[in-house]
Amino acid sequence: MNKLCAVLTLLVLFACESTPPKSWVRAEVPLSSSMRLWEISRMAMEREGFPVMRQGFDPRSGLALSGWRRDLHPFKGHGYRERVEVSYKGGEQPGRMVLMVRVAQEINDNVAKPLDLEYAEWVPGPDNQERARVMLQYMRSMLGVQFEVGRKVKQGAPAEKEYGSWEDRQP
Repeated sequence: MNKLCAVLTLLVLFACESTPPKSWVRAEVPLSSSMRLWEISRMAMEREGFPVMRQGFDPRSGLALSGWRRDLHPFKGHGYRERVEVSYKGGEQPGRMVLMVRVAQEINDNVAKPLDLEYAEWVPGPDNQERARVMLQYMRSMLGVQFEVGRKVKQGAPAEKEYGSWEDRQP
């Protein structure tokens, strides 16, 4: 019985101190140079209000990291800071690559002086997937991803709409 209580106590302690999982938002995009990717990442970071810290992608890891953007609040647990991580790797198809964006978030857990950065107690919080999606979509639009909308037309067949073929229309 004592062993069971000890094991349950350890499980509860480890469960309380676990950090939220990393949530990457990813998309497959046309292949691009790391210089162009860095420039697009920098513009997306500046557009969303994140400070740009590095001069480019880390060539070993393919990772770009922003500085912390803070939003302090006078109540415990409401102030936070966020930073962006942008990563890329080769895609499954030739001429494609996978672009990944993560917005990490930390919550200010200080009770006494939550508006003072010197006293801030940052604890890991859940990743902000909505902001990551916004940044990824902006980056995709800058890379020139082609969107496919509607039905696909077979090669050699005349294109027809719901109201008939183009040849049958009267001007």
